[in-house]
Amino acid sequence: MRKFLGIILAAVVVLSFSVCGFAADLKIGYVDTIEVFNEYQRTKEQDKQLEAKKEKAQESLKTKEKEIQKIQSKLEVLKEDQKEAERAKLQEKMQEYRDIRQKEFTDIKKERDEMMKEIIDDIDQTVKNYAKKNNYDLVVNGNSVLYGIESKDLTDKILKIINNKYK
Repeated sequence: MRKFLGIILAAVVVLSFSVCGFAADLKIGYVDTIEVFNEYQRTKEQDKQLEAKKEKAQESLKTKEKEIQKIQSKLEVLKEDQKEAERAKLQEKMQEYRDIRQKEFTDIKKERDEMMKEIIDDIDQTVKNYAKKNNYDLVVNGNSVLYGIESKDLTDKILKIINNKYK
């Protein structure tokens, strides 16, 4: 039994030395993908487009709000027999408002999600191409790196490549 444990211990020692030797030959880098995403020109431009759509939707909603307020103020001065028709009109306008709000903001959210997926895929592909071209064995997401020397940080290089490619 002692001989068997000795053989296992020797094997573990030999394996640990070979792993250390292998690790020294690895070319490793990391990329802060959140920073690349936020500083990517495409992200900034598409955010502006989405913001414009959001503002347009809000303008449409403001128009509906004014219609609702107009009906509500009209209700206050009408006689009881006339109020019923106006209440129905008010309910209809409020439902239109809710429907427009739901549709517009759902569409914007869906468009933003699709845009984000495309941009993230673009970033991932750029990192993979850079890693292959420069013979990296491993490139990890910088957000999960607790410590890394600055020379292994590829964030600025990837950001420069992806922005140049986008232009």
